[in-house]
Amino acid sequence: MFERASRSSIPLSPASSALIRNFLVRAAAEASTTIIALSGSSHANNTFNACEIAHEFDDVSVRAETTIFCGGENGENDDDEKKKNEYYIALISIGFPKRTTTNGTENEDDEGKSVQKLTLLEAYGSIASVRAVRVVGRKEEEEEEEEAPEFGYDATIEIDLNALNEEENKEEIIDLISRVRLYAGYGTLRACLRHLATNEKEEDANRSFALRRQFAAPSVSMYCKVEEDVAMSESAEEKRSCTVVFPMHVSSSLSNNEDEVVIARAFLAHFAEASRNNAKLSAAPFVSYHKPGQKLPLELTTNVDATRDGGGDEVDEMDLNANGGYISFVIFPRHVKTKESMERAVWMLASFPNFIKSHLKCSKGYWHGKMRKKAEELLETLKRAKKEPKVSAKKKLMSGRTYVPR
Repeated sequence: MFERASRSSIPLSPASSALIRNFLVRAAAEASTTIIALSGSSHANNTFNACEIAHEFDDVSVRAETTIFCGGENGENDDDEKKKNEYYIALISIGFPKRTTTNGTENEDDEGKSVQKLTLLEAYGSIASVRAVRVVGRKEEEEEEEEAPEFGYDATIEIDLNALNEEENKEEIIDLISRVRLYAGYGTLRACLRHLATNEKEEDANRSFALRRQFAAPSVSMYCKVEEDVAMSESAEEKRSCTVVFPMHVSSSLSNNEDEVVIARAFLAHFAEASRNNAKLSAAPFVSYHKPGQKLPLELTTNVDATRDGGGDEVDEMDLNANGGYISFVIFPRHVKTKESMERAVWMLASFPNFIKSHLKCSKGYWHGKMRKKAEELLETLKRAKKEPKVSAKKKLMSGRTYVPR
């Protein structure tokens, strides 16, 4: 395993994976200071002892591994020539859990795979130290071994550590690579927001303004729909908007915790109300909350025709019966105008379900602590109010002996 290297000076982004970032910092330091002697006649791939595997939140698997690649011909016998063609490679792989539909079958999203590949190539294709981006292809496509990701993972990024050490903005590149989850897992959401920001139409006009489903977790979905106000002029900046709807599934049927459902409904209602009543949030995206049992958001109910025409994604039956209600965000072009604002919008929307879960658990813990403290105070009050038995005063006789009544 690598020795501990100095920490990066750039603060860790909320969307960055600490495992990937720390691994790349140590691997780059090891590649710049260590010379590994290659022995034997075969020098195609030599792996040294550096591999880390972890499961991050939402059961996303991350694997970071280093290997040595020799670019020379197999028949070469010149050791100096082999060392010149030697590359220290870091393989960063990410795997998402299999998503199942309501009937129990696995959901094969071929369009999502294409969007995932395009998004990763757009993010890392221009970086010189990134040698290759390998993504799982469609079902009907035959993948070559060199283009396929590591076994059991959805995407793999190859980084040349020697070239990474020569980059001027090395720390920024490491931080960008550590955000691979954000580019590999939320391609559909990113495509909708990019469509909103660039004001460009897709080849399929029906698909441009259709409802699209994006998984935020194995059992958590968000639905994105880009809409256009035909009453506004073409030059109007706010002509287009993107509505993102979250069906909030608060507790599973196994736990059946009604307390969390009540807390979540109250929290989400106040969350939407605070965004409307606070003057400081006037430029923020519009937020609305639909309680369960009331009318569903229009984006979910008006998608029948689009789905029948093949332009939109079907709304899952489970999402039409969310016990926590539905919360919607309306994003305008001003919210995703720059690259930084786009990244911030994607991450905040992608992490919103976990944000709600965190607040629910913290609220329950706070209230339980307050209740325990109040119960202890009441017990102390009861102890003080309890009457102590009267003890009769001792009487002594003239002789000095104590009188004990019978």
